[in-house]
Amino acid sequence: MSTSKQLTERRQAATARGAGIMCNFYAAKAKNAEIWDTDGNRYIDFAGGIGVLNTGHLHPKVQAAVAEQLQEFSH
Repeated sequence: MSTSKQLTERRQAATARGAGIMCNFYAAKAKNAEIWDTDGNRYIDFAGGIGVLNTGHLHPKVQAAVAEQLQEFSH
């Protein structure tokens, strides 16, 4: 897994300078209301957005629904 420093260098090389950056860490994984970055730091996700607002990251019912849908159709 890449470190934050390596990912920052990669982002700077590939992203236009006008693009806004809202945080200075890179999420490696997330579960419920927590996010872990590529350096192993743990954060409480206060800004996950509409995609995880009601259930948190990786809710078992959402995972099951996605797995079921993938057996039928993916886009």
